[in-house]
Amino acid sequence: MREVGDATRGLAVTGVRARAFVAIGVVTIAVLWMTGCSSVPTDASVRPSAEQDPKLASVEFRLVSLGEVAWDGFTMPVVAHDGSAIAVQLDSVPDWATRLGTTDAPKRNAGIVTIHPIEPDGLGVPRSMGPDLLLGRSWIDGDGGGALVEEPQPGGARRLGVLSLADGTVQWLLEDGATNAGAWIACRNDRILMTWCRRAHGSRAWSVEQAAFERTRGAWVPCADGAGPAIAPVEGVEWSGPCLVDGVLTVIQVRDGVLRAMAFDASPARSEPAPLQGAVLSMRGTREMAWQCVSALGPTCTTGSTVLLYHPRFSRLAAWSPWSEAAPTLLPEGTTGMLGCGRHCLWSSGDRVWACLGPAPDPARRVLVAEGTWILLGAHGESALLARPRGRSLRIYRMTFAPPGSN
Repeated sequence: MREVGDATRGLAVTGVRARAFVAIGVVTIAVLWMTGCSSVPTDASVRPSAEQDPKLASVEFRLVSLGEVAWDGFTMPVVAHDGSAIAVQLDSVPDWATRLGTTDAPKRNAGIVTIHPIEPDGLGVPRSMGPDLLLGRSWIDGDGGGALVEEPQPGGARRLGVLSLADGTVQWLLEDGATNAGAWIACRNDRILMTWCRRAHGSRAWSVEQAAFERTRGAWVPCADGAGPAIAPVEGVEWSGPCLVDGVLTVIQVRDGVLRAMAFDASPARSEPAPLQGAVLSMRGTREMAWQCVSALGPTCTTGSTVLLYHPRFSRLAAWSPWSEAAPTLLPEGTTGMLGCGRHCLWSSGDRVWACLGPAPDPARRVLVAEGTWILLGAHGESALLARPRGRSLRIYRMTFAPPGSN
């Protein structure tokens, strides 16, 4: 049975804009309940914070608990783009070398991944696979779709595949004997374009690769014309978190201890990616820090002109344009997650979630919709999926904003 107040209809006060991704902790919803409230959706008003002016704006929403899932307490879940499913790392090995693919002797039993269908009123029957699966950063839509996963192999090789939502099996897209990690998938009708980092056995240098696959006779097969321009390996250079959108490749580089966000023109016509811009994020960078910039936040690409990343020097999200020479633009202090949800924006700090009308965070016009730490998972239309961490589990919620014209 749902706890009292898991399903609510709220009226919040103030405003904000944004898009994006993360947060972690324990939460209390700031709501005042009507007499007789039970599991039935009820009208309520969000308690405004002392720093808000109730006259600024209002945001109407409904928050419903969908259920609780087991979780490793570390890895960001991945959500289907239409909100129909969520993939969660149920268990994982706490070994950075295995997780990052920097060792040729990875630990065994690296992890278990579970996919939960999301139905209108709750979570469906889950499917789990393991014991050596690590959850990736992307979701593949449509037939043959599911969560991208990685599997460390004896000797250091790592293969990449798709964990099916339909039957819980894995189809392996890439298994060539190298360490393949950090893949990103862009879906284009019946084709998918995968970008990932590759390390040859015994080497410390990483390359960035591209390949396309199409759905044929119920399986993903490589396209003959699918190999895009690659970044060749250079000794002493490490790459992490690649993302290719609209022909622009963004990736985190670690070189001589300097952590940079790098952007390249990687359109198919090029024989190799052409550098566009770079932004220094830290002068004391590590591969673990590079992982944090993207993988700790879920997918961080929005369009080919705007990228969201976690800025380690300022401990908050930043928006960066690969086409501009300007430094990354810091989001409001403490921002750890951001989601564009229809006309609205959600963003989170360590202990609060805010909402507003508009496309980006605006500290001067914001609505306090929840207190505590939440994970912002994804959005589809006017609905967003959020999670409340409770130790080694996550309670999943759907927040739905009022449709246009109803406010």
